[in-house]
Amino acid sequence: MFRDRRGVSETVGFVLVFSLVLLTVGTVFTIGYGGLQDARDAERINNAERAFDVLVDNIADITARGAPSRGTEIRLAEASIGTGPPTLLNITGYESGSVDFSTGNYSLDPVVYEASGTRIRYAGGAVTRIQPDGSLLLQEPNYVISEKRAIIPVIQLSVEDRTIAGSRTVLVRAERRIRSVEVDNNGVDRLEIALSSPAADRWAAYLEGQGMSCSWPDGEDGQRISCETTGLDRVQIVHFEIAVAFG
Repeated sequence: MFRDRRGVSETVGFVLVFSLVLLTVGTVFTIGYGGLQDARDAERINNAERAFDVLVDNIADITARGAPSRGTEIRLAEASIGTGPPTLLNITGYESGSVDFSTGNYSLDPVVYEASGTRIRYAGGAVTRIQPDGSLLLQEPNYVISEKRAIIPVIQLSVEDRTIAGSRTVLVRAERRIRSVEVDNNGVDRLEIALSSPAADRWAAYLEGQGMSCSWPDGEDGQRISCETTGLDRVQIVHFEIAVAFG
């Protein structure tokens, strides 16, 4: 009987120890795997941001340095790249209460990288990062808005209507189609920039940082803003149209 009890005790002890080992391994695996997944997602987004930095530089080669075309490689790593809802931009100048000029609505196609609920979006010269809990401005558009002058480059991408997903490297090809000076005048009493974008809050923060005052026609949760400044001696608007394709 004594040996039987000892055998049962050893068996129960073994089962308890084995169960504890399994529980510990399972817990470490679950927590560790989640941590690794989060680290991988963060690194993937960071790599995409660096690739969009290169994309911005390459488009600047076209708009500012006269290059006819440029290509940017972006690695997807279980992500997707394509286009999305455009940014709409309208610039209007007023003199003595009347419209002096208006560009009409520019429809600015974006290049959009998406992974794990995060979108990195290039549109109109700006790069934004849009997440469920808000958005960030990663690259500012190259506007010059001071007390006396405004120089606004309008970068209008015409992006191939195609989405590529997976874990491959995509070549984003950008080719200049049009460069023209849309407006070059001797100033206006009031300049208004009306814009619609999924990252309208970041655009508003940027334009307010340039000295403009912004309002939200649909409320602060909307995607439309209207920003204005007054008393400009000169306004220049340069329009670039660039075709973008994925390869």
